[in-house]
Amino acid sequence: MTAKKKQKKDGRLRGIVRAIESAGRDADLARRSAADPAFRRRVQADRRGALSSFRAVKDALADREKIQKAKRKS
Repeated sequence: MTAKKKQKKDGRLRGIVRAIESAGRDADLARRSAADPAFRRRVQADRRGALSSFRAVKDALADREKIQKAKRKS
């Protein structure tokens, strides 16, 4: 094997190793930020905001309000 071919193989391997290390760092950062209570509240508010735009969710919320009003009257 020539030195040039060996260098190409080493370069590919280093690229793969760098990608794996980077993915590990990203995953660690995501785990740490996901444990933050403020982050969780923002995600929950964003999720609820996005879901509330769907008609089925709006209908379900309206049904829930009707049930609660009926329980109060009883």
